[in-house]
Amino acid sequence: RYEWAAKNVEFGSILEIGCSTGYGHQFLNKDACYIGIDYDPIIIDVAKEQQWSDDASFYQADINNYELGTYTNIIAFEVIEHLDNGLEIVEKLKKHCKRLIISVPHNEPKGFWGEHHKLHGLTEENFPGAKFNYIDAFGAITEEMRPVDDVNKFNLMLCWWDNE
Repeated sequence: RYEWAAKNVEFGSILEIGCSTGYGHQFLNKDACYIGIDYDPIIIDVAKEQQWSDDASFYQADINNYELGTYTNIIAFEVIEHLDNGLEIVEKLKKHCKRLIISVPHNEPKGFWGEHHKLHGLTEENFPGAKFNYIDAFGAITEEMRPVDDVNKFNLMLCWWDNE
């Protein structure tokens, strides 16, 4: 998904929500001002130790309380489903960037990924105005969703919006 994102972000600043160790930064434009935030203070310490680039900054923050600025791009991969108010956060994020890119499990049944997922059954209808690609259980990104079966047990949706 980060290789896909690298081809689909706009030139400029990047805020990544749920950045973990900052792993995704290595795939994105190194000249961009990159800010990564994550709820977990230990994982942010690890991200800072990686020294990904001089233009990367990492902060421990709760997206519900984080003072958002304006960014060219905001990325949130597999974050929204962890939040009770994830759909509200998506609407909030759209107001702070030129391009918003998220990924979420497609139509995930309750309990499939565990109790840490708060939102379930998310489909295209939950993200009006978005454009979509799909990621199958093997990481392949396609324009059409692969059927869920004994081999492909789930799909993720890549959703993105452009603000002019």
